[in-house]
Formats: sequence, C-alpha cells, structure tokens
Amino acid sequence: MNRFTAVFIYLILTLSFSAMAQSLVEDANLNNSSSGGENVFNETIKIISNSKKIFILSNNNQQLGPGDFISLALDNNLAARAVVAKVHQGQVGIKILKIYSLSYWGKLRRNQEVQVVKGDDSLFGKKPVDSKDSEGGGKIKSEDDLYSGDVVVEDESGIFDENKNRHIKPDNVVAVTGAIFDAAEVESRGGTVRTNEFGISWAYQFSDNYFVEGLYGRALLDNFPGDGTQTLVNHLTARLKYNIKGPLYTFFMPYIGFHSYSVSSPDAGKTNNSVTNEEQLVAIDNLKKSGPVFGITAMRRLVPGWFIKADLGSDILNVGFAIEF
Repeated sequence: MNRFTAVFIYLILTLSFSAMAQSLVEDANLNNSSSGGENVFNETIKIISNSKKIFILSNNNQQLGPGDFISLALDNNLAARAVVAKVHQGQVGIKILKIYSLSYWGKLRRNQEVQVVKGDDSLFGKKPVDSKDSEGGGKIKSEDDLYSGDVVVEDESGIFDENKNRHIKPDNVVAVTGAIFDAAEVESRGGTVRTNEFGISWAYQFSDNYFVEGLYGRALLDNFPGDGTQTLVNHLTARLKYNIKGPLYTFFMPYIGFHSYSVSSPDAGKTNNSVTNEEQLVAIDNLKKSGPVFGITAMRRLVPGWFIKADLGSDILNVGFAIEF
C-alpha cells in the first residue's frame, strides 16, 4: 500500500466517523427539542368532577395504565400533573396532583381534546438546545436563568381545594328518618294517639358549613279522630343550619326554621259513633299548626359517606341515616 492510498483511506474513515457522530448528536437534539416525542398524544376529557380533582379521559391510544404519571397540556403549555388511577372500558380515571398553570388548568372543559404527556414532562415545549449554550456546562450566566423553568403551583391559595374549610366536603346530605307522632285525642276520650312518622330530608351546603334543608314527614293515624276514620298528616319544614365539627367524627348543626302541618281526614265529622262530629273537627283543627322552630342536628360518620343522624328540636325528635354526595 503506497503513501497516497494510506492517506486516502485515513481521510475516508475520518469523514465517516465525523458524519456519524454529527448525525447522532442531531438526532439527540431533535428528540430533546420536540414537544415530548413519542410520549405525547391527544385524548378527550369525558368527565370532570365538581372539585376538578378527578378527570375521566378517553384512552383511544391505549397507552395509559394504572400508576402512569401524566401531564395535561393545551397548545403545548402544561396545565396540570396527574396520575392514572383506573382503566375501565376504554377510558381512564386520573387524579390531579399539581397545577402547573392556573390559567390553562381553568380552561379544561368536558369534551375537550387535550395533549397528554406520559412520563417525564421536563422537556415538553422546550426550545432546542443551542450547542453554544451547552458548552458552558449548564452554568447559570445571569439571574434570569433562575426563573427560566416552569413554576409548579402547589395551590397555596386554596383554589385547587376550594372546599378545604368545610367540615363536610360534599354539597348535599340526604337522610331518611323515623319519629314518633302524637296527636291529642278528642276531649271525651282524653289521652293521645301515637303513630310513626317517616321522613326524608335534603340539606344543601350553599356556603362553607352553612346548609339550607328541607324536610318532609308523613304520619297516618288510624281510628282518629273517631272510630273507623283515618287521618293523614304531612309535615313540611325548612331550616337554616350551621355545621360545627365535634370529636370522634361527629358533627353538630344548630338550626332555626319554619314548619307547617297539613291534615287530610275525609271522613272526619261524617261518621256516627261515640265521638261527636264537632269533637272530630276540633281534633283535626288542633293538628293544623305552623310556626318557627329551632333545635340541633347531630350526625356521626359511620363509614365514608354515611352518617347516623338525629334531630332534637321544637319541631321533631327523630333518628335515621344520611349520605353525603
């Protein structure tokens, strides 16, 4: 092999290795400068919970599984960080962990297509790294470099957990209760007639720990006001309540309100028996009452979402079960 041939082969090998090295560097820079590369895809928001902590997304790309950490983005701008909690029937449930941008997080809506960044999102949306900048070994050249990264909002303002001041987080508490209803007998008989009153109530939390509640109760009296008659009593109550947290998963709600009884007894005053018709009508009129009420509701949590509930007030004494949602 002469000297010319050796020099030629040396030049060919040098150029080949240089081209190969340059290609590898360019590919690496290209991957690093893209908006996430292969771990970025689009999915659709199906459901958003009232607290905006839980989202249901489509899983059309079949790339999400339980335990995956993902980020949601709009127009190449990160909105929030989340973890996949469950996969079911082509959809995934995710829980929001952090908010990157309050403005973009606030724009998330149902039936909206969003960018999903699976795994590491540190390079998402970043501009390509200039080789001149990389020569500095990552040194901070000015104070502005301290603020060049994305700021994670940890929700110190409470915007994320808007219900943090509530002792009971959900807005609604529905209860089924039972009570004893007493009706004064006609004068000639004396004493009282007693029966069960079944009720249902719905309390809505319109502000932190403030509830407005409606209650309906129903009691059916047999042989009242006279033998062979029936009387139906409907009890309606409206209350304003304030929730106070007690020990051992208990809650106490002082309340004020207004209640009214409506009475239906088609046969009263029309039958011939030992009770005169006049006495029967008076007994029915005595049941028709209304006015202000006050008292306290006591609740104890049995399991998450379920309570045992009791009302102790001027309008009623009852006990039952309640659920929150």
